[in-house]
Amino acid sequence: RGPRIGSFLLQTLNEMQMQPQEQQTARLIVASLLSHCRDLLGSQIQTASRSRALFEAIREYIDERYAAPLTRESVAQAFYISPNYLSHLFQKTGAIGFNEYLNHTRLEHAKTLLKGYDLKVKEVAHRCGFVDSNYFCRLFRKNTERSPSEYRRQYHSQLTEKQITPG
Repeated sequence: RGPRIGSFLLQTLNEMQMQPQEQQTARLIVASLLSHCRDLLGSQIQTASRSRALFEAIREYIDERYAAPLTRESVAQAFYISPNYLSHLFQKTGAIGFNEYLNHTRLEHAKTLLKGYDLKVKEVAHRCGFVDSNYFCRLFRKNTERSPSEYRRQYHSQLTEKQITPG
């Protein structure tokens, strides 16, 4: 659609140069140009809002299914889009990569689970969708600058300090 409107604009400008003395023709040409520009801008806004809606639906899908074995391909397939378009959508609309978002979501849930004493680190990793608990530990340390066990200990020591210190 863009190239077609571009060629129309060039053709219209050429016509205006050929017939500058005809005021009525010039007004009609300008009105037509403005109409085409409005249509073009309107279609871009609609496309942007559709992209945003799709992006939000995919984020919600991930937020609900973070513990499942999600991949770029499986999520793309669930929304009938290509894996490359899924990546493009995350970079363009979310300013974050697909895997980065998935891992961030999983790590946030892991932090919540680590605040309890009842689950081993390996169990937390698996409940949050990480197949490899070693990878989970490396990723957790990279994002929080401490291991999952250190995170748990630090959380509980801060909690204990708050209970001991009179408020």
